[in-house]
Amino acid sequence: MLLALALLVLGILAGLARGGHLENVSAAQFRLPGLVFAGLGLQIGAQALASSVPALYRGWAGTAVLMVSYGLIIAFVVANLRYPGTAFIGAGLALNIVVILANGAMPVSLAAVHHLGLKALPGLQTGVKHHAMTRSTRLSFLGDIIPIPYLGIVSVGDVTLGTGVFLLVQRLVGYQPRRLSGNPPPGRHGVEHAAHAAPSGEALDPPSGSR
Repeated sequence: MLLALALLVLGILAGLARGGHLENVSAAQFRLPGLVFAGLGLQIGAQALASSVPALYRGWAGTAVLMVSYGLIIAFVVANLRYPGTAFIGAGLALNIVVILANGAMPVSLAAVHHLGLKALPGLQTGVKHHAMTRSTRLSFLGDIIPIPYLGIVSVGDVTLGTGVFLLVQRLVGYQPRRLSGNPPPGRHGVEHAAHAAPSGEALDPPSGSR
């Protein structure tokens, strides 16, 4: 989570460095955005209830909640594949889903925990999403094995997902609509100028392959 947040901030800074503006993000017309909030809400809610509902971290219930949550988020990603970076986000989610399905939760390397100078991670034994990695862990190379100072321990899927977040955000912030004949050049309110010039009902989605 912290890695994705850090890359989101870097994406904003990269977009601004390209001459973009934060207002450009509001012009993006994502399909079914509520799926993301529903998916994240399920994970947060399950984690909050885990300590009082043992079935969430000892049985299939926790895994089921995670799968539904990831399913909602992936549905959002699929619906918005026209945006750059969403394919990476989907791939990262898929990698995490594979290892979670194989183990019932995301395995966390205790060696990586100790590498960061920590003795343990809070809630590791009673959490819904994360369990300690053992010798019997399947597909351990896809688990949380990469220690990053100040950002915690992440998986290959997390890195892939975070890369997608960076690509998406920097592209949205840095988006500069093409000038249409007779319109003023896009400046701070470039997206608004393009909105007035666009035919009624035409989305201002940034193209995937061009600036």
